[in-house]
Amino acid sequence: MSADSLFMTTKSLPAYLQQVLKNHVDESQLTHDDELQGIIDRLSNLNDKVEVLKKKIKVNRQKNEQA
Repeated sequence: MSADSLFMTTKSLPAYLQQVLKNHVDESQLTHDDELQGIIDRLSNLNDKVEVLKKKIKVNRQKNEQA
């Protein structure tokens, strides 16, 4: 995936990184071990936090537009 397509997508950076790691595992460039699973778990947790913040920002923008 090119840098341009990264910025055109709505995925957060943690979700994109998870996808990249999965692709590397699928192409046998990485081994899915405990260390990789820990990284994936932390990225998932971070992505959840990013999504919550994105929703809060969207709600705040809508409130500001109505005010």
